[in-house]
Formats: sequence, structure tokens, C-alpha cells
Amino acid sequence: MTPQQKRNFLIVIALAVVFFILFIWPNAVGSKNLAMLNVFEPDEAAPLPSVFKMISPPVDSLRQTLKSFIFYDYYYYGFPYFAASSLLILPLKWLDSLNDMPLVMLILRQLVSVLPMLIALILLCYIQDRFRTYRSIVLFVFLFSVPAVFQNNFWWHPDSLAMLFSVFTIFFLVRDNLNFGKNFLFAAAACGLAAATKIIGVYFFLAVGLTLLAGVIQRKATFKKLVGMSLAFIGVMAAAYFIGSPFLVSGWARTSYYDTMVKQSFMLSNGYGVVYEKGLLAAWPLVHQYYGEVIFLLIIVAVSVWGAVRSSQRLVFGLILAWLVPISFTVFVLTHFKYQYFLPAAIPLFSSVALLLPESWPKFLKNLKNHWLQAAALLVVVIQFVIFAGDGVKNYFDHLYREQTEPSIAFADQIVETLKPLDGQKLNIYNDYRVYLPPKTGWIPLTSYDLLEYNFIQQNQFDVLLLQEQRIRDYLNPNVTGIDPELFARNQQFYRDANNETIAGYHIVLRNDFGLIYVKDDLYNQYFANK
Repeated sequence: MTPQQKRNFLIVIALAVVFFILFIWPNAVGSKNLAMLNVFEPDEAAPLPSVFKMISPPVDSLRQTLKSFIFYDYYYYGFPYFAASSLLILPLKWLDSLNDMPLVMLILRQLVSVLPMLIALILLCYIQDRFRTYRSIVLFVFLFSVPAVFQNNFWWHPDSLAMLFSVFTIFFLVRDNLNFGKNFLFAAAACGLAAATKIIGVYFFLAVGLTLLAGVIQRKATFKKLVGMSLAFIGVMAAAYFIGSPFLVSGWARTSYYDTMVKQSFMLSNGYGVVYEKGLLAAWPLVHQYYGEVIFLLIIVAVSVWGAVRSSQRLVFGLILAWLVPISFTVFVLTHFKYQYFLPAAIPLFSSVALLLPESWPKFLKNLKNHWLQAAALLVVVIQFVIFAGDGVKNYFDHLYREQTEPSIAFADQIVETLKPLDGQKLNIYNDYRVYLPPKTGWIPLTSYDLLEYNFIQQNQFDVLLLQEQRIRDYLNPNVTGIDPELFARNQQFYRDANNETIAGYHIVLRNDFGLIYVKDDLYNQYFANK
């Protein structure tokens, strides 16, 4: 590195440290216990017990230790995510602090989400500018301000690791520069780990194909070498995938993994209990919220296309676009849209902003009339950055104070007060997963992410039902269609009765804007009827 590159690199690192530290405070709240975690982020609460299980086997059995670590049995997300998470909190087990839920979640959010994201953004700055100019610094700040990036830093989820492995794949392909050497194979390894983490590595087929095609057109290697390196890429990618998925050595684990993938694919394609709309129009509200205005998005795509055709880094922009296309087709056409699914492709695309930034501002301003189109595009980007920054500040403080403002937590006090007549009773309680139920002696809670029906209620013989008002409204919406019409009819019958305060076998004892409390008839008659 030149002295200028070192200076710019150190400034970016310093900014990354500042950003990392800033997220400590909001990431330390909203996780007093598993129940609170379920209120704010069910996707954090659901896999967490599996992480604890990975590092909590019998201490006298090495075989059981390895078995518990490898066969974590929650195959919606890949082993790299679970392995990294469990190893990061392993010191807490040694310190007998695994019950310190806020500390556990702080470590997981910071080191599994924030840190990999920062590294990925630094790599994108290197790819675009090599830290040669101020553009690396500006680009880093801009990319960090994108609402999708900002939001993803507030939870523990595999998307930052998937993002990091994806960017590493692009990084090594760019670094290889059509030489088809060791960096090409490093890219294959990163691609395999991306696939092991969250499947998305398989979408690099177009980018890798573009690299091979460019090698043929530019005669960078013989046809024989290209064929050999293609096979080598597949082999290294497959090896990295299987190393990153060690549970596949077991037949029953492979079956469980396959069944999970089939189930997950069905839900992503259709929805969770009810049909989710697909397509760009249905996705646009979330795209707009997390990725910006339509004019900004069009400019970024146009800049990337121009870069792939006319710039000195055609390979960089060609790879970014080739990576973008299959991901975009998947998230907008094949599945219902979630902001994190688009993250690994959108942020490399947004790094194309660097191409709009002039290397020398004096020269640019002196000949502004010759660069009016670039100046206009740059103005849109600046306005978009201001919007992003404003949204980021609001989002930061919303998360920082979320325990104080969350209606579910306020409702918890009403639950305790309303059920006071039942103090001392052993209660089997159902609560919707967004209803915060604080731990209490004698209370046995059970939640479900599925839609409710009478069979589920009757089989579990709940003494108390804690239902969320919004969930009832959502499932009674006449525009909602169930995936299984017969089951959905039973679901709606239950929610219709809940809304009408006529659940069979139960009596309502409290209802407000947030939730409803139902008590079993015999308990109501004994403890509430005469009060």
C-alpha cells in the first residue's frame, strides 16, 4: 500500500470500530429472557436453544460432545452460522454465564451480525477503490447507512455471514483477474461456504460463467485449462460446502436436512399458513423502506451497467450484475420478499456509487457543464444518503428504547394483574409469540408460530389463552387466503370466535388494543365470576 492507501484504510478501520461500538447499546437491550426475545425477534428465539445444546453435552463424553456440536438439528440455517455462534458464547459456559441472556445476545448480535457486515463493507471499498482515494471512506459510510444494512445489525441472523462469504467470492474473482489461479479456487471455497450458510452460494453460477466466458473471449487461458479450472471450481466449492455441513455424514441428518429444505422452500414460495404475495409490486413497500427511492435504484443499476461496458473495471461491475440477476429473480419472482434475502446482492450493487464520485473535485467542478449528468446523479445519491441517515438515527433510538415503548411488555403488567386471582395455581398458558409473558412460578407457557385452531387448544388443555389483537385482525382479513383451505377455515373459525369473545370453553377477562386474556370456564366460575 502507498502512504495514501494506508491512511484511507486506517480511517475506514477507525470508522468501523466506531460503528461497532455504537451498536453495543441497542444490541444490549430487548433480550432479558427468551420470552422477551421472542417478542422482538422470533427468528432469534427459535434457533437459540439449538446453540445452547451444541455446547452443553455431558462433560464426560467426547463422542457426545462432537455429536451435539455437529448435529444441531435446526437446519433452516447452515452449520457455519451455528458453529460460529456456539463457539463465540462458549467462554460464557466456562464462566457459568449462559443464563445471562442480554450478554449472550449482545455477543451474538455484535460478532455474528455487526462484525461480518463491517468486514464485507470494507472488502467492497477495496474492490471499488483499493483505498486509493477519499472515495473508499465515503463509500464505506454510505453503504453502512443503507437501512437494510443498519437493520440487519440489530439482530442475530445468518445474513451477515452469507453477505461476507458472498463478498469474499466476488473479491477473489476480481483478485484473480481472469488468471484462473489460486484466487479463483479461493472464490470457489467462499462460494461453497456461502451455500453452506444460507444456500445462496449456488446463485454464483452466472458470475462464474461470466468469468469463464471472459477468459475465453480474451484468451486468458487455453480451453483445456478453462475446462479443468471449471471442474476444479465445482470440486472446491462442493468440498467447502460439505466441510461447512459436517452433519451430512449421517443418513438421518441428511433426511432431516432435506425435509427442512423442502419445508422451507414451500413456505418461502407460498407463505406461512396464509398465501404471501410475490412480485415486484408486492415487494415494493419493503424495497422502498430498506433500499431507497426508485430513482436512486435506477441510477445505481444504470451506473453499474455503464461500469460493466465502459469503465476500466468492467470485470468488477460485470460480476456484480451477474450476481444480482439470479438473486433478484429469486427474491422477486420465486419467493415472497424479505429485505435480508436481497442484502448480499443489493449492497455490492450499491458499491457502484464509487463510480459517480469524481477522483478530483477541482477538475470536476471546473468542467461541471461537461459532467452535468454525473452531477445530477450524484445529487440524487446525496439526497438519498440524507434520507438514509435520518432513518438510521430514528431506527437506532427506536431499538435503544424498545423495551420502554413495546406495547407487549406493557401488556405483561396487565396479564400479571388480571391473573392475580389465580396466584398459587399451576397454570398451563398459551401465549401468541408476540405477547410477552414474564417468567413466573407455576406458569407453564407454550407458544406457537402456526395459526390456531380448536384441536390445538383442546389437545393442550390450556388454562389461559393470551392472544394478540393484531393477529386476530390479520387472519380475519377477507383478502387473506389460506394455503390449506380446509385448515384455514378452522383457523378462521377460532379467530372469529376469539374476536367475538365466544371461544368455546373459555371466558374473556380482559381486552384492550393490544391483546385479549381468556380463562378456562371452570377457573373463571371459581375465581372471577363473583368479582
